[in-house]
Amino acid sequence: MVVFSQFEVELSQTAIMLAMMIGVANLEEEFVSIKAALERLSKESVEKYARIKHQEEHIAKLLKKLNKLSHASSNRGTSSDEDEKRSNRIEASEDDGGSKKGGRP
Repeated sequence: MVVFSQFEVELSQTAIMLAMMIGVANLEEEFVSIKAALERLSKESVEKYARIKHQEEHIAKLLKKLNKLSHASSNRGTSSDEDEKRSNRIEASEDDGGSKKGGRP
């Protein structure tokens, strides 16, 4: 049987307590570090979500504008086709009317 002196026992207990305190201090530091990292990541997540939402709104506005321009363009194309047909009919009727007018004294 090994017998330790009171001094050796106290020294051993002190060493164990120091090791435990260092471990606790390291855990507290690690906890603080992890907490700070979580707060930073949470803030970045909120900022990124806001940026994505803003970009989605911008895309929606651009798509709406594109649809309006496309619709207006297709209407203009139809209008110009109709205008061209009307113009051709007027010219044709003037040609017909002009020959009739030219035939009369």
